[in-house]
Amino acid sequence: MKANFNLAYRINPQTKEKMWYAVPSGKGVLDADETAAMAVADTTLSKGEYKHVMEVTSDKLISMVLSGITITIGDLGKLRLSFGSKGAASIDEFDTVTMIQNPKIIFTPSKKLKSAIEQATFEVEGVVEDGIKYGSLASYRKVKGLAPGGGTTEPGGEEDGGGSMG
Repeated sequence: MKANFNLAYRINPQTKEKMWYAVPSGKGVLDADETAAMAVADTTLSKGEYKHVMEVTSDKLISMVLSGITITIGDLGKLRLSFGSKGAASIDEFDTVTMIQNPKIIFTPSKKLKSAIEQATFEVEGVVEDGIKYGSLASYRKVKGLAPGGGTTEPGGEEDGGGSMG
């Protein structure tokens, strides 16, 4: 399966120099209606039925996760509650409001999802530099006057070998 990414020219926080990084290609978010339409596309379920089941499931699963039950979400993975805690010298000194820290929900991908990620082939979709997104590596190179090998292209089509992207 193909996974798309963009090349982004960003400052390396450790060295303060700009470098090229691969970043996942964000293509928006499916809202509940769009997710329902996609989920029922090859079934006899209606969008309304799917959305109702998801709503009821969400209501029930949220309280279960908060109670400490690990929930399996189909072939995607599992959700569980996690948090840290400060220690108290005695049981009577423990204050849940101030001592429980960083509560969060942890998602653990299933073997199937991990396998999909491990077997993914990564493909450059676009380039982002200075807040401008170029639709492809080729369009970035064209605008910047870079030849496919990374050098600049002179007006006569000759490559001068300079101006690499890295």
